Amino acid sequence: MMRNPALVYRQFSVQGATPLGLVVMLYDGAITYMQRARAAMEAGDVQRKCDELKCALAIFAQLEGSLNFEQGGEAARTVKALYVHARTQTLKANLENSAGMLQALIEEFRTVRDAWQEGERRLAMPSADALSQAAAPPAQCPGLSAPDSSPAAPGKRPPARSRLMTEDWSDAGTTRLSVFD
Repeated sequence: MMRNPALVYRQFSVQGATPLGLVVMLYDGAITYMQRARAAMEAGDVQRKCDELKCALAIFAQLEGSLNFEQGGEAARTVKALYVHARTQTLKANLENSAGMLQALIEEFRTVRDAWQEGERRLAMPSADALSQAAAPPAQCPGLSAPDSSPAAPGKRPPARSRLMTEDWSDAGTTRLSVFD
């Protein structure tokens, strides 16, 4: 029996990815499912819309469940607020059948996804400093299975237009990624 080449490629991509690369893959998946749901909304295909949104919500849960609050601290809490916001907006877009609301969320996710990818690229750049430092990102994604949530801090705006920055903790000998409003 011949295996699906796309599935085999995806499996090897996941197995060889860095933790940041896995986060980028999850963001790509969430964006794809939201785009498909938006197209289903516009086509009036309620069942497909619900199926696609269910997959996007599972990815948000996976991303949130993979946060490491001990290592990530405030950055992990900020990213969690993004995932809570994404879940809330997805459910609201579904109830209101709002393709526009979903498109706004897609754009927010693209911005943060691009920042994660840039962080991965910077960590991968060969330099004497980079080679001697260990990466300690605020999120680790050991797999692509889906599991679960709490509201964002009162009075805090979700990090819709957040940017990801790399900080050097020279005294700790590590580099971490942080998200700031």
